[in-house]
Amino acid sequence: MKIQVEAIIFDYGNTLVLDPFEDIIKHKIKDFQNVFRKFGYSFSKRKIFSCWNEANREINYPHITHFAQEEPIIVEALKKLNVKNQHINLISKKFLSIYRKEWKLIYKNSKRKKELKTVLSFLKSKGKVLAILSNGRKFDVENGTKWLGVYNYFDFIISSEEIGVEKPDKKAFEYILNKLNKPPEKVVYVGDDYSKDIVPTKKLGMKAILYIPPKKFRKSMPWRNYEINISVEPDAKIKKLLDLMKIVC
Repeated sequence: MKIQVEAIIFDYGNTLVLDPFEDIIKHKIKDFQNVFRKFGYSFSKRKIFSCWNEANREINYPHITHFAQEEPIIVEALKKLNVKNQHINLISKKFLSIYRKEWKLIYKNSKRKKELKTVLSFLKSKGKVLAILSNGRKFDVENGTKWLGVYNYFDFIISSEEIGVEKPDKKAFEYILNKLNKPPEKVVYVGDDYSKDIVPTKKLGMKAILYIPPKKFRKSMPWRNYEINISVEPDAKIKKLLDLMKIVC
């Protein structure tokens, strides 16, 4: 099937970039244990991961970035580990610093760089306007795309934090359609979240492509549901972003 459009809007998390959370915790677990030891604590790798993972699932508020993490998530993880109140703020700041340094390295060394550049270069060569609409922080989306080397491919990068409204609210999509200055039927949205990416865009008359992330990253969270029943079909489903080169025209 061919989808003829003038502009492509991408979701960010688990579409352009894959959730680095588990890999970062596992890669840097010894560093986190060393911080704990300085404050007189000793926790197993499994215990740290379990409590942090629980907190990551539970804590959610507008524009939060789970991929880059935020202090309230880490604070909740430390509470689950029964860290004393007087140590929580100090440890959470150290943990966030360690986490974000590794976050940057993972993106800079990502194997997806080549695939992303190939796809985006192709779409630009076809005269397509490219944009990102993400539920998250501006610094997350802008830094991530810069570290991946694809920032300059996009004509517009919009975060929910900037506009004060999140997907699936139609106002978020109307905002970016306004920026693009394109009619809905000439725009396709590519995203992994059926309820936040596919349903609202189809209702607005846009085209929609459902991206299915690798199994490792396809885990439902309270804030990201992959187990929802499909009632509105996307125009296409893809498992590789490279497939866009065959579909979009």
